[in-house]
Amino acid sequence: MNYEMMKQSERELQAEFLKYCEHVYNIWLFVHKSLKTKHTTQKELEYVYSMEDISNHSEAQIQDDCIWSISKNEPLANHLRYLIAIINSSKDLERMSDYAVSAMRFFVNNKIPDDIRILIVNIMHDALSANAKVNQSLKTKAAIDTYKTCQTVYTHFRKQYDTMLDALSTILKKSTVEQIESLFRGAIIIIKHIERLMDHVVNIAENFMFIKQPDLFFTKQSKQVNK
Repeated sequence: MNYEMMKQSERELQAEFLKYCEHVYNIWLFVHKSLKTKHTTQKELEYVYSMEDISNHSEAQIQDDCIWSISKNEPLANHLRYLIAIINSSKDLERMSDYAVSAMRFFVNNKIPDDIRILIVNIMHDALSANAKVNQSLKTKAAIDTYKTCQTVYTHFRKQYDTMLDALSTILKKSTVEQIESLFRGAIIIIKHIERLMDHVVNIAENFMFIKQPDLFFTKQSKQVNK
């Protein structure tokens, strides 16, 4: 009976978590569309704030549900790792929504040159495309398949990101000192936020791999140390 309750708890948490994934993706999608159409106003920013409020509530609710499941079901190792994966991934999603708010706030309060804006729009599109593929895999595939999908899309994203940085470097070489200072006060930070968005997507895929392969993070850390 306890096993059946735990599996039911996992299914409910999964549905709640996937809904949260979709919500965070939609925040970024809204920011992308606003920037693409140059339609970044205070009204749009307030809407993003309202979406972030829902994100914060979702994270808190998921963590409460995980704590309740632990106290009620006395989970075994696999189920406990599942709950840990959900908790850690919900933190990743919350940070992703924070980055979207930061980006939108900057776009509303600052005028970005068209060449820089186009670079940001394009790399944001690549990040969103990758995010969508990982989200879809989370819904329909096993953790190992999602992890492989994530590795594939992340490798593609990094190539696009490096190309974007090269283009940005070319633009900066033609900019005045004042223009460069202005860009570093915001646009460069937003570009970094997009990179971090993808890092969090990778974290989520790894969190769910952790359920079946708990030594994953030790292996990853060892590889980083030995580089």
